[in-house]
Amino acid sequence: MRWASLSLLAWSYASVSAGTLPARHENGKSIFINNNGTTIHYRKYGSGPYLVMQHGFPDRETSFEEFQVPYFAKFYTIIAPTLRGFPPSSIPTRLEEYTGENLVSDLFAVLLHEKADKVTLFGHDFGGIATQSFALAFPDRVEALIVANTGLLHSFDRIINSDPEAQRYARYTLPYLAYEPGQPKNVSSLVQNLRDPEHKADIAAYLDASSIDGMMNYYKMFYPAPPYGRNVTAGPVQQVPTLLLWGEEDPYFTPKLWDGLVGFFAKGVRHVIVPGAGHWVYRDAWQTVNREIRSFLGSLKEAH
Repeated sequence: MRWASLSLLAWSYASVSAGTLPARHENGKSIFINNNGTTIHYRKYGSGPYLVMQHGFPDRETSFEEFQVPYFAKFYTIIAPTLRGFPPSSIPTRLEEYTGENLVSDLFAVLLHEKADKVTLFGHDFGGIATQSFALAFPDRVEALIVANTGLLHSFDRIINSDPEAQRYARYTLPYLAYEPGQPKNVSSLVQNLRDPEHKADIAAYLDASSIDGMMNYYKMFYPAPPYGRNVTAGPVQQVPTLLLWGEEDPYFTPKLWDGLVGFFAKGVRHVIVPGAGHWVYRDAWQTVNREIRSFLGSLKEAH
């Protein structure tokens, strides 16, 4: 079964409307684990099957707490890890400690601690890199993959290396790629595309109080850097059902990342473009995103 729907589908279960925001959830249970010497922090909410929500940059694990946790914690145990390099998780100093394998290992360690055999994954930005990588490594442990405004592993390197428009989009990364520890953070520039004033202020304060050395390592590890023009082959094929949510006004990523989308998702991909939303689509258009997630997960239940 393949999806290419942009419509909002009716939910097959749950009487609570995802468009009606419940009272803001408490901060959840804060948990720390050790993964081969690296401390990984995560928050845990709710009960039921496991749903992992992985943040990106500039952000932190509380990013889903206002709009997604209040609704989905009614049906799921939500796990919101803090990526390595983002306090209060450890900040490894070496670039090679930020590989996709490390991110997969961190998430695996969290799930092992939770004794979670199978999960649904939701990742945004670099969190989407982590969740895509985990789904490729352990497809048998993933019920479904949901990604939002992230580099798509099948096309990211290839498109940026070959397409001038993608390279124009990528100009914002040049200072990040050149960043060295101790240099000015320029926090106001980092958070400029966060639309919610309260969330922008929260993340600005978080970045002001934190080292960003590890955060910048994500760009150095995963983002293609000039000189462009390398001949990059197409990336891997996902083997789990996937929902791709995309804020149409994303200033960071070219829509050309979607090129050839369907062929790289063996179990189907539903692609939802959200007009008027930016990079943080799950915050900018939370009602639409919550509905689409429920519809997608409901359709998988029906298929079984």
